[in-house]
Amino acid sequence: MKVFAVLAHERQSFDGALFRTAIETFSAAGHEVRTSDLHAMRFDPVSDGTISSPSRVRTIFKQQIEEMHSLAERGSLARRSTFLQHRE
Repeated sequence: MKVFAVLAHERQSFDGALFRTAIETFSAAGHEVRTSDLHAMRFDPVSDGTISSPSRVRTIFKQQIEEMHSLAERGSLARRSTFLQHRE
């Protein structure tokens, strides 16, 4: 079985312990495990205009269109400040 485990809290938290235990348990049982650490990526679950690049269309704001534009322009949906920090 393929397992995708996502952590959205600090690794030293209770959720971090559950995350590690799940990875160890699934791996020991022979399952393919992939992980994503949203906390380490500084993922912000709030979806607003700060994650997108300036759009060509200024008259309306449509979140999904802005995010698609940002992804095409930068290859990322990270907030602009976070994106700039990681590029330097």
